[in-house]
Amino acid sequence: MNKLSVVIPTLQKNKEFLDNLVKTLSVDESVTEIIVIDNSCTGYNCENEKLRVITPEKNLYVNPSWNLGVKEAKEDIVALLNDDIIIPDDFCKNVISQMNSKMGCIGFSVDYIKETKEMMPNPEITQLKLEQIDGRCMHWGIAIFFYKSSYYEIPNELKIYCGDDWIFLQNKREHKQNYYICGQNIYHYGSLSSNSKTLNPIGDNDRKLYRKLTRHWWQFIFNIEPVYRGFRLAILGIELLHHYNKRH
Repeated sequence: MNKLSVVIPTLQKNKEFLDNLVKTLSVDESVTEIIVIDNSCTGYNCENEKLRVITPEKNLYVNPSWNLGVKEAKEDIVALLNDDIIIPDDFCKNVISQMNSKMGCIGFSVDYIKETKEMMPNPEITQLKLEQIDGRCMHWGIAIFFYKSSYYEIPNELKIYCGDDWIFLQNKREHKQNYYICGQNIYHYGSLSSNSKTLNPIGDNDRKLYRKLTRHWWQFIFNIEPVYRGFRLAILGIELLHHYNKRH
């Protein structure tokens, strides 16, 4: 059986969700270690033999935490999980059973995310599958799986947003097929930390910097790129997003 390391950055905004996630992962036999990066810098106490807590001196934010977690992970397969999701038992085991080292990164499908603001029982296990995807869908990055060979370190200037865009794009540029997980529902609280007003300026800067890092000068004049069920068109600095399915 393949094994993996799980990395979870957290500000501990909802410890009940985090505790449940760690508990669920701890009984998944494919998970050998759970690396919690405690960006609240207060310490995280949870008795679990698979748990490893890294408490930095200050908030590293999401993307640098991902970079650190991947470097620290002992397994060749890594999962980056949000701290505000409720997953079924054996979720990681069922995902990595369909993976191989030639794949790019595997994220989650927005179609199977159920929003909730309260603790729920773990979802029922259903038959999940991995589907090819050419454009990153909304919430793709709440659960990302990959072999380390398909992880491309995110520039440290990108703090909160666009880290999933970065690794998605780098895999495309290396001609590796990206995927999303579908057929399995999970619960998601949603934006426990990233919606904070104090983080909005950082997020705005991340988006501007990402475009600067990934586009040629002429693409600021005219650019068209696929997104999930649609495309993004940029003309003279103005961006238009069109979805074939407006729900997403």
